[in-house]
Amino acid sequence: MTFAGIFKTALLSAALLGAGSANATFFNTGSIGGASVDDVTLAGDNADKLAYSTLNPAAFSLAFWGTGSLFWSTLETVDGKWIYDHSSRFDFTFGKDKAGKTGTWSITNASTKYDATLDLALDLHSASASTAFLFDTTKIAAGQTLSGTWDIEWLNSKGQIPSLSYAVLYGRDLCLTTAIPAVPEPATLPMVAGGLALVALAARRKSKK
Repeated sequence: MTFAGIFKTALLSAALLGAGSANATFFNTGSIGGASVDDVTLAGDNADKLAYSTLNPAAFSLAFWGTGSLFWSTLETVDGKWIYDHSSRFDFTFGKDKAGKTGTWSITNASTKYDATLDLALDLHSASASTAFLFDTTKIAAGQTLSGTWDIEWLNSKGQIPSLSYAVLYGRDLCLTTAIPAVPEPATLPMVAGGLALVALAARRKSKK
């Protein structure tokens, strides 16, 4: 089979699993188990979709194609205790408990001038399988940090929940817009007006001297 054929087959497998077919697996190394969209959260929201695959790394692109483009870019990679940054636009944190089965993560828009809107996919790898979690059309304001949690619920070949091997954060369809300065709240307007009055008074006194 050609490389293109292998890639197409892998994508089809991920699409079937993402659609909820827990029996369609490669290599028979595990199962989707109790994995669901609430296993990974971001800014208090559950993932929009998930795709489980026993092809490692997971070929989830086709499974998520209906909500955006096919191709993804690697933003960050977590391997053991190390986080590898592949994008200058975003910063990433990732933590896990001692068992390596649950933890926290965050993404920060490193720009102070531009808001960012993009699709995110957090791909968690373990026991020769992985599950990718999609966050569709996620807005991250300039300088903003979005935090979330992750939890492994799929099963290895022995029917047990495995610990994390590594994780990859992907992004696609990035759109940047100029950040709009925040409008002062009504309660702060008198303070702003008072400050401007003091500045004007000081300037007037200085001009008289």
